[in-house]
Amino acid sequence: MRLSPLIHALRRQDGISLIMAIGVLSVLSITGVTMVSYANSNTRSAGFSQDNGAAYDLAEAGINEMIAVLSNPENNSLKGFLLPQTTRTYETGTVTWSGALNQATATWAVTSTGRVKNPTGNANDVTRTLSAKIPVTPSYTQPLNNPAWNYIFNRRTGNACDMTVSNNVGGSSRLYVAGNLCLSNNAGITTSSLIVQGNLDLSNNAFVGASTSMATRVETFVGANCRYGGGAWGTPCSGNQDARRIYSKKGPPNYVNGVTNPAPFIAAPASDFATWYTNSLPGPSQDCTAAVGARSGTPPVFDADGVRNNSVASVFELTPASSYTCRVGPAVNPSGELSWNATTKVLTVAGTIYIDGSARVTNGALNQYNGQATLYLSGTFLIDNSSKLCGGISGSNCDFAAWNPNTEMLTVVADGNGGQAGVGNSILADNNAQFQGGLFATSNLEYMNNARSDGPIVANEVKLANNVQTDSFPTITTVPVGMPGNPQVYAQPNPPQLYSG
Repeated sequence: MRLSPLIHALRRQDGISLIMAIGVLSVLSITGVTMVSYANSNTRSAGFSQDNGAAYDLAEAGINEMIAVLSNPENNSLKGFLLPQTTRTYETGTVTWSGALNQATATWAVTSTGRVKNPTGNANDVTRTLSAKIPVTPSYTQPLNNPAWNYIFNRRTGNACDMTVSNNVGGSSRLYVAGNLCLSNNAGITTSSLIVQGNLDLSNNAFVGASTSMATRVETFVGANCRYGGGAWGTPCSGNQDARRIYSKKGPPNYVNGVTNPAPFIAAPASDFATWYTNSLPGPSQDCTAAVGARSGTPPVFDADGVRNNSVASVFELTPASSYTCRVGPAVNPSGELSWNATTKVLTVAGTIYIDGSARVTNGALNQYNGQATLYLSGTFLIDNSSKLCGGISGSNCDFAAWNPNTEMLTVVADGNGGQAGVGNSILADNNAQFQGGLFATSNLEYMNNARSDGPIVANEVKLANNVQTDSFPTITTVPVGMPGNPQVYAQPNPPQLYSG
């Protein structure tokens, strides 16, 4: 029987093979496209994951950059302008970081965003953002760098008498005179150490130490000559000078009578008013407000015009009849503080403070300060009217026997001249005044009329007259931050906390 052409065609295998081949190729093509698409997707996913990690690394690098800025010893990490928005470019992308300081808590809030180009070609880059908190610890003290702060230090040179001790003045503070020292009638030096780079000239009944024993003799160094009562000069001044009423000893450990020549040299400390005008807390660049700490009563005006020029006209009374509070930072470990309790007569101090003007203590009372601080004044400083400002109190006076300047010391640094302090003076203590602490005068410093000093003094000329007493004080090894002659030490950051992102 003849098959129909259609059936005959269907029975032919070459046509079926073609159709099957086309089908197989279609399936294989679809599978290949799917596998390529899948592979590309995995590649893009892997690339995105890699870039996401790179963006995180960039954000972390930004946090580290900010820590480096805050940790720089030349930066005060309690100054709010240190971390403006900044963008850095790295090989893998960019990072943008910034920080905001909360002065009230002394804490930086920092944010850093790493950015890497999106591998998918999408217009949006791959970004990661990290944030953290960086608390800051204020620095109140530092190791003593300049040994001048263990003396009453007289800087002046070039005169017959660069320093004159006169009129029944007694002194047991260590004394350093860069030039010539003159002791007027009845003036005495009973300190443990006396260093005179120039001449030592004693008038009638003046004396250095006592001949009673080695304990009463004064270790004396004289760089040039010495004499007594206008007599012959000892040239040079060395060896036994008892005949000139210089009862000296030299050693140690086994002391013998005699003056030592030459005298050891100590460099005078230099002040840096410009730096502390900018970095003080509180001060001209950061006053105290409720937003940054605490403020009450009538604290000082720190600046009047934004320029360091003794702009505050009125003299600020540190110990007035009414209390005041001026604090930057938290109540515990503040960034800086100058506060007064008029009831307890206690002045609380911390950090480095700057007033572009003058200050005084004239309330006629026994006042105590608590803390370690340096107070800078563009103007002058006066303590008068039987007023007493003490690091420690014993009875009705400063505690001259037990005060420890290494744990409690206020240093006043005055740049002015004249006015309330008298012509030529930056600092004046008068009329039964007592001050226990450190004093630095750009010009002269004068103690007179039964005033009493306990602590280091640095001045162009230290003038002591009319029954003034200078008391001995312990060896100083630790000083408040801001002391002239020491490196600038600022607040430093702690490790970051509360990471997020």
